[in-house]
Amino acid sequence: MRYVEVYVKNALVKSGLEGTDYALNPYKGCEHRCVYCYSPYVLHMPMEEWNRVVYIKRNLPTVLDKELKKKRGMISIGTVTDAYQPAEKKYEITRKSLEVLRKHKRRVSILTKSSLVLRDADIIGSIPYAEIGVTITTLHEDWRKKIEPHASPVDERMQVLEELRDKAITYAFIGPIFEDLIMDELSQLLRNLMNMGVDYVIFDRFRYKSGMVLPSYLQEIVSKTDYYDIKRRIMHILKDIGMRAYFEW
Repeated sequence: MRYVEVYVKNALVKSGLEGTDYALNPYKGCEHRCVYCYSPYVLHMPMEEWNRVVYIKRNLPTVLDKELKKKRGMISIGTVTDAYQPAEKKYEITRKSLEVLRKHKRRVSILTKSSLVLRDADIIGSIPYAEIGVTITTLHEDWRKKIEPHASPVDERMQVLEELRDKAITYAFIGPIFEDLIMDELSQLLRNLMNMGVDYVIFDRFRYKSGMVLPSYLQEIVSKTDYYDIKRRIMHILKDIGMRAYFEW
């Protein structure tokens, strides 16, 4: 993995995501190497480069500080790359950005697959209405190693939700849904999340992007998946459990 330090002119990007005004991504490229990642296709960046080079936005916190004097609204961190990937251990761009956001009293939402977020529990806990989401794609560690090889193990992600529930609004992002990897355990997973005090759940389907190539084992799962049927089954489970949830499709 190669780190390249860059300097940016803008920190915040106007977001089209529902409930979000601006996106903040401290890095470009990602070390998690999720095999289903669509971000490089959206950003028109070769997958080989995306997986092997992380661009460190060295001056991001300084630029952010200036922009927040004029810009208001909800800010989502990690919309196209994980703000808590391993590079963050060394550079702390995310942590420094959170300190700036706290200073300006801005609402923040973070989505990650990394337990490194627990390092910043002190800052997160001091930002009113901060939201912390953790992606859960499968409960099987052998599958996690295949599709998200360098992200945190499943049990560490659950630990994040448990430890931060008293410091922030917490949610689980279950997606992209690959039927064979999650549906059999979904009912029990949702019950566990509810018992842990997780505030809500977001579900999302797998989405193709032009030029995207999936490993054959995932391609086979996707090709036979009826996402409208999946949605119907999830809604049936939710009705029984009574948990607050949202669908991205």
